[in-house]
Amino acid sequence: MKPKEIQGELVAAYGNPPVPLTTIYYWVKKFGNGETSVCDYERSGRPRILGLLEQIKSLMVEDPYVSAREMSVSCGVDKNTVVRVLREDLDMQKVNFRWIPHTLTDELKATRVRIGCEMLNILESSRKWWDIYTGDETWVYLNNPRKSMWIQNGVKPPTRVKRGISASKVMVSVIWSINGIKSITVLPQGEKFTRQFFINKVLGDLVSFFENHRPRRLGSGIVLHLDNATPHLADKQMSDLGITRMTHPPYSPDLAPSDFFLFGFLKTSLEGQNFTSPEELLESVRGILQSIPREMLLGAYSEWVNRLKKCIESGGEYVE
Repeated sequence: MKPKEIQGELVAAYGNPPVPLTTIYYWVKKFGNGETSVCDYERSGRPRILGLLEQIKSLMVEDPYVSAREMSVSCGVDKNTVVRVLREDLDMQKVNFRWIPHTLTDELKATRVRIGCEMLNILESSRKWWDIYTGDETWVYLNNPRKSMWIQNGVKPPTRVKRGISASKVMVSVIWSINGIKSITVLPQGEKFTRQFFINKVLGDLVSFFENHRPRRLGSGIVLHLDNATPHLADKQMSDLGITRMTHPPYSPDLAPSDFFLFGFLKTSLEGQNFTSPEELLESVRGILQSIPREMLLGAYSEWVNRLKKCIESGGEYVE
């Protein structure tokens, strides 16, 4: 067939010409010369710069944190050339540093393993985790801007400003278990979260819950998990109430269910919401926390066990 006849059949099949007539002429000629493939041939590409790979390796040995731009200046080549060598020849990629709460010494790692074993033993020996409660406190804000959005490719994303210390907020202390939220205690405006406040109000609200809902549970083997914040160090008062405090390793939010699950869920749920008063905010907070299904709370406890095992197996390293 002639190129114009081929174009006529293409138009009949697709409406508008899918390719220009010049393209049809090009391929008719190639096929007429014996060509059978429509794929590009392998090409040698740009020749390698002799010694560049060794230069880059040497610079990275001297300074593991050296940037591609700094290497390009030292080697006298384009930055994109350095990036291509890093990715294709050295099989490397640029990553952001992982945030950790604290630099773990060997002593801290050993402490995390030792206390992690104690925590794991309590969790694995408890009867379906019914007697194990956990809790912590966090700030919640009246204004909660979104942290992400969909935008067109090439459009500069908006910025997000870090909240200042004067931002309107309320501190809530939450104690919960696999069976739901047991108490939500609000720190009054202008007061500090002290040990006395924790004993009188937080523990008081928990005791009130048991007295009103499960009076027989007090003094019957209740275990309460808290981190090592100074206000939480009230073992004698808890013992007098028949509550055993589960030991928690220092600098270990990765092993605290309120940190790795509950408060993240709460603050994600608050994203995009703005409140006109602390009372309105607290009503929403209570609604969000009370609506968490039991299956999700049970999953958090299962994740707690898995994290403790990973911490122990890794010799006390942080768990992602």
